Amino acid sequence: MALARAYRQEDRFSAARRTLEDVLGLPSGAEADRIRARQALVELFLDSGDLLAAADACRPLIETGRPSAVARRLAGVVAYRAGDLGTAVSELGEATRLAPEDPGAHAALGLAFLQAGRLEEAALSLEEAERLDPDSQTAVSNLAKVYDRLGRPEQAEQALVRYRSLYERKSVRQKTGPLRARAVEAYNAGRLEEALAGFREVLRLAPRDPQAMTQAGSVLLALERLDEAQASLEESLRIQPENDYSLTELARVRALRQDLPAALELLQRAVRANPTAPEPHYFLAGIYLSQGRREDFQRERKAYLELRGNAPADTLRPLPEGETP
Repeated sequence: MALARAYRQEDRFSAARRTLEDVLGLPSGAEADRIRARQALVELFLDSGDLLAAADACRPLIETGRPSAVARRLAGVVAYRAGDLGTAVSELGEATRLAPEDPGAHAALGLAFLQAGRLEEAALSLEEAERLDPDSQTAVSNLAKVYDRLGRPEQAEQALVRYRSLYERKSVRQKTGPLRARAVEAYNAGRLEEALAGFREVLRLAPRDPQAMTQAGSVLLALERLDEAQASLEESLRIQPENDYSLTELARVRALRQDLPAALELLQRAVRANPTAPEPHYFLAGIYLSQGRREDFQRERKAYLELRGNAPADTLRPLPEGETP
């Protein structure tokens, strides 16, 4: 299933289809896996525009006797694409009843209502879809159409403004994603100047990206450019005050400048912001050890050692017994 998703993301339709059909053909596979594979196959056919194949793949999901919310949603989308609005509204309505927190089902139902000319119902469904998923371009753009047809020009204009903002944000993410990934790779390989240039290019495209500000600050810290590191990290925290990574990195800057009270305060804020992060405890232990506060050192050392397994990638070495970390 993971391989099929990867193929689909890379638009390798044939490979994704073969992989999903292999799952369906497994004699000893779990029924839940086969259902997920069939659902993914329906979505794959819908993405490729093969409506007949999508309908054939979806039929067994509906004929189970107790179709799931996902099966109802897929059947509704197939019916909508085929122009069968009555079936589409019925299936999608049932999907929203079974899974009221699914924004995709509400958005699809809103489209079916819109196509059927049931504008008030379309507005309600699309508003619910936007409430559940404020980043849904489908819901917001179609809300603008519904409001316009209902004679609500102010609401239509507001929806258009929201849609343009969502579109621009998505465009920026598509541009900055590869840049950020290359910068992270350069940082991990020790190519610090290249990494800094990459994160600064991200910030050129997205000037208020707190993650990129923190990442740039980390690189500047590694380069021992403390003034610039501090400025970048402080700006990140102005946008996202409780980011534990930013707080921890700024605490390191303060510690290097021998401002240990400020470093301790920042690290304690980081712990409160993210109790599962091991790094703040690591640096707290180091400061306490340097101050001769053995009990505090042992407490933070223990917390670090217990939490480090939760870290996505633990790059800090274990604290030695009684030595400066």
